[in-house]
Amino acid sequence: MKWFEARIVILLVVAAMFYSACDGDTVTIKYIDLTNSQLDILFVSESEGKQQIYAVQDTALDAIYNISRAYGQWGILDPSWSTDGRKFAYTDLVVVTSSYTPFHTNIYIRNLDMDSSRYDSLNLRRVTTDPYIIDSNGIAYGTLNLRPDWNSSIQKIVFISDRINNKFNIFSINITDSLTGDTGSIAPLTIEDDKIDIYCFPSYSPDGSKIVYSSRKDGSEEIWKMDADGSNKTQLTFNNSSLNRRPRFSPDGNHISFYSTLWKNGIDSLQVFTMDANGGNLDTITSFGNNYDPAWSPDGTKLIYAKRTSLSKSYIYIINTDGSGETRLISDRRAYYPVWRMKP
Repeated sequence: MKWFEARIVILLVVAAMFYSACDGDTVTIKYIDLTNSQLDILFVSESEGKQQIYAVQDTALDAIYNISRAYGQWGILDPSWSTDGRKFAYTDLVVVTSSYTPFHTNIYIRNLDMDSSRYDSLNLRRVTTDPYIIDSNGIAYGTLNLRPDWNSSIQKIVFISDRINNKFNIFSINITDSLTGDTGSIAPLTIEDDKIDIYCFPSYSPDGSKIVYSSRKDGSEEIWKMDADGSNKTQLTFNNSSLNRRPRFSPDGNHISFYSTLWKNGIDSLQVFTMDANGGNLDTITSFGNNYDPAWSPDGTKLIYAKRTSLSKSYIYIINTDGSGETRLISDRRAYYPVWRMKP
């Protein structure tokens, strides 16, 4: 991949860009000295034209910072914090088709403690190294590496890839202290019969011993759990709905959040649910609208998620785990994939 030669210095409140949402919301995109600031919530938005990663501090939720402007040719998505909250992994859309469908993607790590003006190997680390190839007949071959989830306590990233026979499976990769991906350590955790697809979002338990994910092995897309080495695969949901997706362990490892079409009701089809880590005690968290991409707060008492209010509008909301106190957090109208830094 060719790095940008231009060097863009990101400084705190020296530049700002304003845009107005269709419903009248005005959002200010600021720039920040990342090496001297702590950010808390990452999310993806298309408000500036392509998928980019933004951040906010959880004490100033509408002071939105673009932390990905200078890299990502077509866009970047799937942010995942490291445990210390100073680095994050993400997916880079290296090549897309004419319909903007990902064709070749790799996983990278962004280090917030490095000089923000540097867009080289000190600032960004490529975790997967699959090439984009055009053969002698002009036929293009690109690998999709997507949906990273980083568990810093065991120094591994779990992700999905179609690197084997163009079929999606779940893989893990070791991450060294220098933040380099070790291609020799990539381990497949599922097989073709597990029926993993592009919407699978595997995620580690806090101690790194378990992985939750979605699979169509039983027909409908259900939530499954396995050991971190790929053994002991266990189905957790039996909802027989069209999808159960994006499972995440709570900070204490005792619960799992996800979204589902379990209670489908017209256009209000996607809702957020929680359950025990063994699949018991299913609990409905949201009831109205299209709610998806849930993620836990650091103390485990709340969930943040995206709420689609129309075909072109999606906001970040927060709710208590008992379903009370639903509140819109961020005025960005095209936001999704929120993740909250786990504070020590």
